[in-house]
Amino acid sequence: MKEVASVINRAFGRNLESDDIYVHVTQPEVVYLLRQQEKIVAMASYNVRKFADIESLVVEGIAVAPEMQGKGVFKTITDYALNGERVVCLRTQNPRMYRALEKYCAETYPGEKDRPVITKAITLDFAKYLKCNIDGNGVVKGYYGGLFYGQEPHHSKVDSLFQKLGVNLHEGDGLLVVGETLQPKCF
Repeated sequence: MKEVASVINRAFGRNLESDDIYVHVTQPEVVYLLRQQEKIVAMASYNVRKFADIESLVVEGIAVAPEMQGKGVFKTITDYALNGERVVCLRTQNPRMYRALEKYCAETYPGEKDRPVITKAITLDFAKYLKCNIDGNGVVKGYYGGLFYGQEPHHSKVDSLFQKLGVNLHEGDGLLVVGETLQPKCF
């Protein structure tokens, strides 16, 4: 567990509460640890839930060592976790995580396109599952209580979308993101 906590803390650029780490490693249905040369370099945890009657893979937590970020680790691990679900749901404060899901999925919401009705229903069910309130853009105001990272994360292709949606990282806002996998169309 100590090695997993180390990877998670390095990925977030700060020391997280050990109870929070423990929950993200022990409570989800599926947890993957990615090793490289016998060293853990990533952790990802997932649950499967039905939102708006559509099987959905929920990313409960993911942490990738800084030296492995941007190298397709999210895709690799999520490929293992995906078992026919047509939707991947993610809550995040990190534009890079949004971008990883956007690259993984055929469509991602919220985004530049209008959100289909079914995606609105999925997002509302996802918010109920997380026991949080969202605005019309899928933003959960103050979800994280402040900036969840040691340094504010950025991605050149996503920062403007976060601004447009009204995500304030320093106020702890989170974003609920719904992605349609490359499985048969559902939206």
